[in-house]
Amino acid sequence: MAEAPRLTESASAVFAVLAGAGSATRPQLASLAGLSKPTVSSAVAELESARLAAHSGTASGGTGRSAAVYGLGPAAGAVLAVDLGPALTRVRGCALDGTLLAQATGTRDEAADVVREALAALPAGAPLRTVVVAVGDVTAREKEGARMRPATAKAGPVFDAMAVA
Repeated sequence: MAEAPRLTESASAVFAVLAGAGSATRPQLASLAGLSKPTVSSAVAELESARLAAHSGTASGGTGRSAAVYGLGPAAGAVLAVDLGPALTRVRGCALDGTLLAQATGTRDEAADVVREALAALPAGAPLRTVVVAVGDVTAREKEGARMRPATAKAGPVFDAMAVA
């Protein structure tokens, strides 16, 4: 897994604003982060060199120059969502801006392989920020009696066998 770079305080603030906004111009970033325009310019340059931010287009008003629009870069990271349903396992990997990067589907018995397949499809060098697992059948009736038991008891060994992060 890639190690996150050490950022200056201003670059961290701009990254947080950019992650929340999705995309923004430098003047918008300055306003939202409460920083001066020169400080934001330095912070954006720092984020671009670390591949945490990337130029994603331009925005133009009625008059004046066009402003560069920035979004999250490829090194900002990814998240993995695992839907462990009663019959199917669905996995989606997305960039922090919501862009779909990887997906895989298989049976519940193939859950570990489905997760590995999605992880392998994520871009190299993009850190995995979090993994969320949803279990579709939280409770199930036992065959003998009417007692309820957690469905995660059925899934436990599958995920114990692999290191996700």
